[in-house]
Amino acid sequence: MFESLMLWFDSLGKESKLFNHPEDEALHCALASVLYHIVSVNKQVANKEKQLFSTILKREFDLNNEQIDHLYETVSSSASDWHSDLNTINQFLKQKPVVRMNFMKYLIQLIDVDGVQDGEMEAFYEALHEVFPEIKP
Repeated sequence: MFESLMLWFDSLGKESKLFNHPEDEALHCALASVLYHIVSVNKQVANKEKQLFSTILKREFDLNNEQIDHLYETVSSSASDWHSDLNTINQFLKQKPVVRMNFMKYLIQLIDVDGVQDGEMEAFYEALHEVFPEIKP
């Protein structure tokens, strides 16, 4: 897990309702990072992509706009390797096929926001093979 996100979580304080279960923190951080990677793979983030990023985080984590904005800024300035985040997601989800499918659904929604851009399908297939290694290329 990259340090910038961990510092952000520490700065939120105890009153914030960030996670329902503290043990899910690594998964949530990894998901935000992977979602950001998908929307920024073409070096531009459209407003529609940023809105969908926010919608997914609101729906999944019950975050408020301020928390999502801060998280977005953190992941957008992070230099973490998204493959390690995919690995984190895979470790948490490998026994939950329905949740893995929902994760892939989010990625499909993100790449389809303004039409498939350069590199988005490649990133999607990388994620697909990490989350579903049983699918042969």
